[in-house]
Amino acid sequence: MKHADDVRARFLAALSRVQAVSRQSLNHRRTVYASFSPGKTYVIQKGYVRLLAIGEGGEQFTRMLLGKGGIFGDLPFASPIGTLPIGMKEESAVTSGPTSVLEFQRRTLETSVHHDDVLCEALLEVYSRQLGMFDRRLQWQFVSPLRRRVAMILLDLMEFGRSPCPHHEGFLMDIRMTHEELAELVGAARQVVTGILNELREEGVLWYTRTYLCLRSPTALANIIQSWEK
Repeated sequence: MKHADDVRARFLAALSRVQAVSRQSLNHRRTVYASFSPGKTYVIQKGYVRLLAIGEGGEQFTRMLLGKGGIFGDLPFASPIGTLPIGMKEESAVTSGPTSVLEFQRRTLETSVHHDDVLCEALLEVYSRQLGMFDRRLQWQFVSPLRRRVAMILLDLMEFGRSPCPHHEGFLMDIRMTHEELAELVGAARQVVTGILNELREEGVLWYTRTYLCLRSPTALANIIQSWEK
């Protein structure tokens, strides 16, 4: 399997040959769009974007957190009807940390993909990875224990960028995220999620402070996930 960093780097390189409508450089918690706009497709150059949806009961929740190379908005070759999963009425997009976002016309992207095999292959790979992440999120909402959900989120975030940690052996996560925001992603109370993070730190799986999060053993996180699948 190709490394996620390589896939997203190739996708962004291929996109550089496509004319973008605009490039937004936004600070933390800035709105990319307040409601879904047909015809507009967005790709993250750096940073993270939180996609917020409204459920059938009127509650707002985070349905996805995407990082570098993530694609959202009106997706190329996707049916406008059903862009949001069943039960979700609206979507907005908000930055998580300093973020740069490219905006494209959906039709421009579709035309470019038809004439660029490299872009076509890269887009398919990015789609495949994002769909896998969303499928896992749907599954854990119903059956996964909370410890497994936390492990899955942390591994998914590694898809979008990591670097050697200068503080410990392992990988430094480049996302700015509080315990409360992580709790929202996994659908649990902040205090409970903080307890699980403390357990993982005591076990040597990760280390965190107020300023950084280091994944010391991605293999241990993968084992937590797999142990619930047996």
